[in-house]
Amino acid sequence: MSEPEQTGPKPGTTGSVGVSTSNSNNILMRLKAALICTLIAAVFVLTPPLGVGKPLPRTFLQQAQYIFYAISLIAAFLIGFKLDPAKMAAWLKPRTLAQWNERLGYLTYFSLYLTSALLCMRMKLALFGPYELFYPLAYVGLVLTVFGAWLFIKGAAADKAKEKAGQKPAQIAYPHYLGIIIGAVGLALSHLTWFPLAAIPGILVFMKWRIAKIEGAQERLPDQVPAPRFKIIPFVF
Repeated sequence: MSEPEQTGPKPGTTGSVGVSTSNSNNILMRLKAALICTLIAAVFVLTPPLGVGKPLPRTFLQQAQYIFYAISLIAAFLIGFKLDPAKMAAWLKPRTLAQWNERLGYLTYFSLYLTSALLCMRMKLALFGPYELFYPLAYVGLVLTVFGAWLFIKGAAADKAKEKAGQKPAQIAYPHYLGIIIGAVGLALSHLTWFPLAAIPGILVFMKWRIAKIEGAQERLPDQVPAPRFKIIPFVF
């Protein structure tokens, strides 16, 4: 007499299906956050060149500048995708007025920094020189932009739990802040203007104040990751 066939799910399949569904939901959440970050970046990255360069011919912007804008949008997509979905959702949904001001302040400052570089190009002030002669410097700026974006993504998406488990002190505590500095230099060089670089000391002062505020609000536990050697920039502070 033959045994009755089992009609229910096979043992072990329920767990694998649940894991697969969870992974799919996680990827969808990351893609959604990445697209939202890209749209937000597009507003604050593309508005300055469209506004400043609208009355001028298309040759106002050179190839290096178009590449810079593409790098910025790709970086925004990767930031939204790489960061933890829960943290990304919290950042994209500010609840208090202070949080709204913080988010808008960061984005507006970047947009104004970019606008200052474009205005220097339009008025031909504080430039390193004509694009035809100094275009290699613009591509150096693009390399710095990519490196800064990589540092920012690496620092913002760092897994603190893994760092704590490894108990290895980092060389730099806030690599995403260092990435901002390098990216700001890359932006100025890619637009062949030195005037925006004058804002970097102010950015450093703000970062130091911000770090002091963050670390002052957190208690240092005995089993915490050992303190890194530098805060933002090696050999500076």
